[in-house]
Amino acid sequence: MYLDPLTLMFPGAVATAFAALLLFGAWWQYRETPALLWWSASNGLNAASITLLATGFALDRQILIMIGLPLSTLSPAIAWAGVKHFNRQSVRWPFLFLPLAVLLAVNIAPLDYDHKVLSAVTSFAIWFIYLAASVRILFQTRAEPLVARWPLMGFFALHALIYAGAAVETATGIVVLNGPPPVNSWFGLIHFETILYAMGGAVFMVLLCKERVELRYILAARIDPLTGTANRGAFFDHAHRLLDRCRQDSSPFSLIMFDLDHFKVINDNHGHQVGDRILRDFAETVRLSLRPNDLFGRYGGEEFVVVLPGASIETASVIAERIRQLFAELHEFVDGMPVQATVSAGVATSTGTLGLESVIDAADKAMYVAKRSGRNRVERAPFEKPGGDSTIVRIA
Repeated sequence: MYLDPLTLMFPGAVATAFAALLLFGAWWQYRETPALLWWSASNGLNAASITLLATGFALDRQILIMIGLPLSTLSPAIAWAGVKHFNRQSVRWPFLFLPLAVLLAVNIAPLDYDHKVLSAVTSFAIWFIYLAASVRILFQTRAEPLVARWPLMGFFALHALIYAGAAVETATGIVVLNGPPPVNSWFGLIHFETILYAMGGAVFMVLLCKERVELRYILAARIDPLTGTANRGAFFDHAHRLLDRCRQDSSPFSLIMFDLDHFKVINDNHGHQVGDRILRDFAETVRLSLRPNDLFGRYGGEEFVVVLPGASIETASVIAERIRQLFAELHEFVDGMPVQATVSAGVATSTGTLGLESVIDAADKAMYVAKRSGRNRVERAPFEKPGGDSTIVRIA
């Protein structure tokens, strides 16, 4: 069975142009996502190139074919640049125009080979290389939980595979250029698969960007805006899961409660800007001292809490002491002013019997023992379940 390629090319051009408009409209809505504009430009160039090539073949105008083929080779490079932008990676401009340079070199090189065939094979190879590179980038950044990433990778990979097959068939002479390609050939599949790639790829490109925007709002609702740590709600959600996991593994669950000493005095004497600076600096000091699986959150005001899954009370005490000492050393002065910022800490551990609230209560009481004992120190909570008639007087 044979089909006229011109009949198949024009629907592909229409579908690709519609995909470009869809992506441009999505970019207009999500201006903070420039990848959509790059992907729109890629589809727009591809639509223009398909139209020029189809018209050139139909009217036997070589000038249109000579313009359409370079435009076609630019399209995958711009799609690759869109992927780079989406993943916040820099784009080296020479790589965008490398396809044009390669295509020009192939056409002017004094080779004993059909330049028309060589140009087509080069164009197909460029499509394969840039689409494969796009798949690789998306796979490398898979840690970001975006569901639409996977079908989009599938569309890129399928399109790359089709062009690789077309390159092999054209280079080996299985398919003759300007002739009607058999439907069961890779070259013939291009005309059908282009429509699928344009529409399906555009839909998942939009969904990918929409997912990221929604994820950003979700994360913003769970992150303390001043210190960049988990807020109280996010901390409790994650801490409960960590405690359950430690119980299942029969491993210790340690918690540190921190409270900045004399924080109100610092605010009153030096202003809230210095106070905010102290809070941010303390959060950074803690982050630099923790392991990747530890949990750090702002409990409220100048109070912070750290969960150390799998850590004994001895290990937790060492970490708390290291943070206390480093923070005091670095914040005796702030911008030349004698601030002498310090922190007190309480450490508590559960081996499986205490709930999260009880562990927090034990660490909180130990922290206020440190306050009453002179501040700028670390105290451990007893192992037994907190309770009794003890009275805790809170000291700033």
